[in-house]
Amino acid sequence: MIIPLSGNLITRYQQEQMLREYEETLRNQTSQLNASFEAATGEEIPDTTDAAVSPGKPPEKPEQVIGKILIPAIDSELLVVEGTDSRQLRWGAGHLTGSAYPGESGNCVLAAHRDYTFGTYFSRLDEVKEGDTIEVEYLGFSHSYRVIGSLVTTPDDLSVLMPVEKPILTLITCHPRGSGKERLIVTAEPI
Repeated sequence: MIIPLSGNLITRYQQEQMLREYEETLRNQTSQLNASFEAATGEEIPDTTDAAVSPGKPPEKPEQVIGKILIPAIDSELLVVEGTDSRQLRWGAGHLTGSAYPGESGNCVLAAHRDYTFGTYFSRLDEVKEGDTIEVEYLGFSHSYRVIGSLVTTPDDLSVLMPVEKPILTLITCHPRGSGKERLIVTAEPI
């Protein structure tokens, strides 16, 4: 009992540090952009913590935070990092490289663990119901989604990763909890 608990506490502490670094980076980038604009135009821009640079290329470090995901129905708040290998998924939800980013047209795919090894992450994703809301913050911009469905499928079913024209959010985790036998898929559309 102590090993999973201590691992969970350590991971949570490290995630909070990464989130603070992410938020500080956004503030610094915003200040730099504002200073450049003011120097070029002579107009002053009020300093806000909500402003951010527009989405661009993925981060340089795999464990670099690119946002966070909040699922109020299950009290889940996770960091979002670029990539979905075991190294990245250790820190939170991973954005599937090559899929759309939050707010873009296409299939934005986020995956996370659902076991006790690295914390709770998507452990209660099976409790999310149609109509529940999901907030995804990406590079300082907030995107709201409404759950439209869920399904359980096999790990080799790649249809859930396919590109689509309209914006959609796809959440993926293992099913049942602690097993890699199947995959739980939750889909949501922008509000």
